[in-house]
Amino acid sequence: MVRTLIVDDEPPARAELRYQLECHPDVEVVGEAANAREAEQLLAALDYQAIFIDIQMPGMSGLDLIHRLHQGQVRPPYVVFVTAHSRHAVAAFHLGAIDYLLKPVTPARLADTLNRIRAFLGRQDSPPVESEDHSEGLRFVLATDRDRTIPVAWEDIAYVVAEGDAVWLTTLQRQRLRVRTTLQALERRLPADIFVRCHRSYLVNIRQVQEIQPFFNGTYTLRMRGGGHETIPVSRRNVRRLREAFGFSRP
Repeated sequence: MVRTLIVDDEPPARAELRYQLECHPDVEVVGEAANAREAEQLLAALDYQAIFIDIQMPGMSGLDLIHRLHQGQVRPPYVVFVTAHSRHAVAAFHLGAIDYLLKPVTPARLADTLNRIRAFLGRQDSPPVESEDHSEGLRFVLATDRDRTIPVAWEDIAYVVAEGDAVWLTTLQRQRLRVRTTLQALERRLPADIFVRCHRSYLVNIRQVQEIQPFFNGTYTLRMRGGGHETIPVSRRNVRRLREAFGFSRP
């Protein structure tokens, strides 16, 4: 059983998260806290394996509590932040959070998080920290816009393109943001069954492909969803990869 603590100052939010967690037979919610001080007392009394915690709460924030927890425990529980705001994602991952869920949490998204917790409990590894060299899959890509750092969930990425020394991602909302990593690094860490290299300069989210159009000499172009007018090339060497991704022998 995955012994779990829920920390949130809003009773309806705790009740909803408890309900979703208890839909999983191997998850046991053995504690609830309405603030960080209550959570500290519960964490001192029992060895929890996972904590689902809000960030903005009266008094001590969820971020502050996890910082204190890491200073005082040899093996703290796996941490999942559950919040209505994306702006704290960078700080959360610096604290070693295993995931960052945005409210309202969907059952599918929660199931994915629990699978990650099960995997880490099975290996008894430390929780992953956001870094270029980590082998675990990405939940967020850290992008920049002027002097701002913006965490972008991989589900919100339409495609990524390398242009010279720069790498850019385009979101489903048509926002174009710079990424300070390489296309190869993103390809290794994004879900391989969803993000496909269709060209040496492009990595596309196949869930967002609207049309596959024949081009010339056995190549193709892709038109993405969302009303944009750009087309993305598919090189001859990547045609087979694209066919396999969509599960057909001929486009």
